[in-house]
Amino acid sequence: MFGFFFQMFLLCAGAFLAGVLLTWLTMRARESSAVVDAAPLSIMAEPVAAAPAIKANSRTMMFHTPESPYYKRMKGDAFFHSPEDARRAGYTMWTPRPRVPATTS
Repeated sequence: MFGFFFQMFLLCAGAFLAGVLLTWLTMRARESSAVVDAAPLSIMAEPVAAAPAIKANSRTMMFHTPESPYYKRMKGDAFFHSPEDARRAGYTMWTPRPRVPATTS
């Protein structure tokens, strides 16, 4: 009985180690090819496109610009490069709600 469990342990340990070795070899090959394929940076290289600055909520169909007080807090599920792009997509700009004074009776 002990021999059977020992054989199963060796079989499982061998399979695990083989998987670790194969994974390590493939990751090592990817890392070395990534280093070789990387091109040196050049001063004449094209600039990277700027990230979209407008965050929008598709549920409320409103967008926030970086000037909005809620811009940093909102996650946004739609992004635009300009307010005009957001308006063309059907979104409206966030505007503060007017404060209504409380009535006392």
